[in-house]
Amino acid sequence: MNNKEWRALLLKYREGNCTKEEKLKIHRWYESLNADGMEVLSDQEKREMEERMLGKLAVEDYAEPAVVRQWWRRATVYIATAAAVLLVIGFWAFLGKDARKPDVMQEKMFVQAPQSHLITEENTTDVPKRLTLSDRSTVTLEPGAKIVFPASFAGDKRTVQLTGNAFFEITRNPDQPFLVYSGKIITRVLGTSFRIKNNAKDKALEVEVVTGKVSVFENREAFSEGDSVDNQDNGVVLTPNQRVTYFAESRHLMTGLVPEPVKTSPVAEEAKMIFNDEKLEKIAAALQETYGIEIVFANDRIAHCSFTGDLSDMQLYDKLALVCKSNGADYEVKGTRILINGRGCD
Repeated sequence: MNNKEWRALLLKYREGNCTKEEKLKIHRWYESLNADGMEVLSDQEKREMEERMLGKLAVEDYAEPAVVRQWWRRATVYIATAAAVLLVIGFWAFLGKDARKPDVMQEKMFVQAPQSHLITEENTTDVPKRLTLSDRSTVTLEPGAKIVFPASFAGDKRTVQLTGNAFFEITRNPDQPFLVYSGKIITRVLGTSFRIKNNAKDKALEVEVVTGKVSVFENREAFSEGDSVDNQDNGVVLTPNQRVTYFAESRHLMTGLVPEPVKTSPVAEEAKMIFNDEKLEKIAAALQETYGIEIVFANDRIAHCSFTGDLSDMQLYDKLALVCKSNGADYEVKGTRILINGRGCD
């Protein structure tokens, strides 16, 4: 039997739904276990397990086939009970030793406040949950996210600890920077709006900036004693429409642009982008000012091409696609910049 089949059979036994043949198979398997299988439990854990299980287990009265050894048939009720207890402990070691890790490996708390002054908020709903902190900053927790923060911020910095995805709008205070501890990174801001996301597929953390400036760096205190942590600073500074992806396993920070860049100021929001035979270098400058993203040309000839049209009410990448297509060019995202390629115009 493979591990999956064994787990299903052991769970069936624990629920009291096994046949006599299945029970015999389990007992034979248990007899074959060596002592190493029990080393995962301390003496205290074994005693606690026995106390819990003795109150729950009833000795089962069933007949064994003739192949069972003679000593088993002569076993007393007490021996059977003890065997059942040990059997359950063995199952627990086999099935549950990984499940008890979260209790042992509790996440370290980095929020600066007495334990009695800490507040924990978790979004157990299916819709975003908005919170207002003592400094009037707001946090929007996505479903399943959790945040720990002090009832009131004190000292020279404001600290919170996040698990999951959330959007922050931070009240500016240069004298008291705002720090978000999430996994093995710290996001530090003075006053801005940004988003923190867990990318489960790539086992990575992402920070996306909407307004203002954000610095993201590793939290060395979050590493265990066995981790190799050098003294070199590992961090980046982000501006609007930029993001960083942190891969914890490789300790790599990769910067780039957000999937859908937004306009960075109210003035830019109101500005219409209608062009009449305008050079691409001027259009690129207008887009760069509107979105805060650097746009460069692969050669000067592309910058001399022209465009006529209305780019208002379009996403940035749609605008670029339209302008480039009209001139036989294309664009690509290179880190935190956009590069326009093409033969150019005379």
